[in-house]
Amino acid sequence: MATPELKIIDTRDESLRGAMMVVGFPTHGLVGSVAASYLVHTLDMSNIGYMISESFPPTVIMEEGVVNAPVRLYASKLVCGVDRNCEQLVVAISDIQPPPEILNVLARRLLEWSEEKGIQLVVAVEGQPVDDEVSGDARVVAMANRAGAPILGKYNFEPANGVVTGFAGGLLLAAISRPTQVLCIVAQAHKDYPDARAAAKVIETINPLVPMMMIDTNPLREKARQIEAQVRKSLAQQREQASEMRQPQTPGPGEMYR
Repeated sequence: MATPELKIIDTRDESLRGAMMVVGFPTHGLVGSVAASYLVHTLDMSNIGYMISESFPPTVIMEEGVVNAPVRLYASKLVCGVDRNCEQLVVAISDIQPPPEILNVLARRLLEWSEEKGIQLVVAVEGQPVDDEVSGDARVVAMANRAGAPILGKYNFEPANGVVTGFAGGLLLAAISRPTQVLCIVAQAHKDYPDARAAAKVIETINPLVPMMMIDTNPLREKARQIEAQVRKSLAQQREQASEMRQPQTPGPGEMYR
């Protein structure tokens, strides 16, 4: 089978040296997608590129009526402190689930692009499905390639054990011996609906890596409460309807009495 060709088209050709990139692809609870989308809109990021491939499904995304690719790249403005240290955040977001057979190639291409741009740290966000609603904040664990391993202890991430598959697994596999630091943040998330609370917890967990950004997650937590209220209402209605269907129906009068 021929290797699928994936291209990243730069719409703004600029250095991203020293930046941190968050990668949000569809996963359990859409944690990565929700977190990435929130960062893009909250930080008023600018589109800097997009990815294309014949292997992608024939899908486009509309943003204020303008067609865009389903896999896109954004960058925040540089934020600099009094010590002249500067921080910048890059986001790679996908509104499609790429076919499993191209995930390894996609991960390698994204890492190559990151290295070409001088990005220092890549953080992939993954969801771990849970059947029951998580009370309080979701548990968040992390894993890294060899280059990124020192970050786990420095920022007190809870180290993960187990297996990671999908895009995040492909990204870590491609990054094993690369010099770019790569982390995977895994959050417990509900398997049946978008888990905005888990996405908020992920953002709060990685915020110390870019402390000058000061990302407010309160609106996202409020959105989580709204989603959960809607889901609970829907589930209650479904249970009520199911109960009514199970109740025996009282037979009506026969035809002859009408």
